[in-house]
Amino acid sequence: MSRRTNLFVLALLSATPAGAHPEIQDALERLTTALAATPNEASLYLERGELYARHDDWPAAEANYLRAAELAPRLPRLALARGSLALARGQVSAARVLLDHAIALAPSDPTALILRARALARLGLTPDALTDYTQAFALLATPSPELYLERAALFASPADALRSLADAFVRLGPVISLQLRALDLEVALRRFDDALTRVDLLTSASERRELWLKRRGDILVSAGRHAEARAAYVEAQTAIAALPAWLVTSPDTVRLSIELTRLATTTP
Repeated sequence: MSRRTNLFVLALLSATPAGAHPEIQDALERLTTALAATPNEASLYLERGELYARHDDWPAAEANYLRAAELAPRLPRLALARGSLALARGQVSAARVLLDHAIALAPSDPTALILRARALARLGLTPDALTDYTQAFALLATPSPELYLERAALFASPADALRSLADAFVRLGPVISLQLRALDLEVALRRFDDALTRVDLLTSASERRELWLKRRGDILVSAGRHAEARAAYVEAQTAIAALPAWLVTSPDTVRLSIELTRLATTTP
C-alpha cells in the first residue's frame, strides 16, 4: 500500500462527523473498530458511507464510497449509493451515469430506477424518467403517494397527469394528498362536475366540513355558478357554528369565518 493510500485509509478510520447525531455514534464506533481490524473490507466503507450520507455528511460519505470503489468497484449497492449521493449534491449528470451502472448490475432494483427517474427528470429527459417511474411502480408492492405525485408532476398536460393518478387510487385508495392533486387537475381542466363530486366525497369523510365547503364554493365560483357558491359559503359558516367553542374561537377558524362572510356577501 502506498504512503498516500495509507494516509487516506488512516483519515477514513479516524473520521467522525462534527456534532454527530447521538444515535449514530454507536454505529460509527462499531464500523471504526471493524475497519481498524480489516482496513481492506470494502463493504464496511460502503456501510459507513451510507451512514454518513443518511445524516448529510456528504464529504465523509464520498470519501468512504471512493475507498470502497478502489477496493471493490462492482460491490453490490456501491453504484446505487454513489449515484444517490451525487444526486443529493446536485451532480445530476454524474448521478445518471452511476445509476445507469447500478441498474445494469441490478435491473429490478426499484430504488435505483426511482433515483434515475429523478436524475432524468432534472436533465429534461421526461419520457425516459416516466419509463423508469412506471417500471419501478411495477416492482414495488406499495409505491408511496409521494412517488405518484412526482410522476404526475412530469406531465405537461393536466389530463395526462390526472390519468397517471388512476393507478394510485386503485393501489392506495383515496389518499388525501392524491385527492387534492386530482381535484386541482380537474379544476384546471374545467371538469367542474368531477371536481364537485370529489370535494363532496372529501367533505363527507371529514370532521372539518367547513374547509371543504369553502373549497366547494370556490369551485362553483370558477364554474360561474354563483348562487350555489354563496349557498356553499353559508353552509360552511353553519358548519363552523356547530363546532366546539374552543375551535370556533381559534385564530384559524376566526380568519376562515371572516373570509366566508366576505365571500358570501361579495360573490355576484
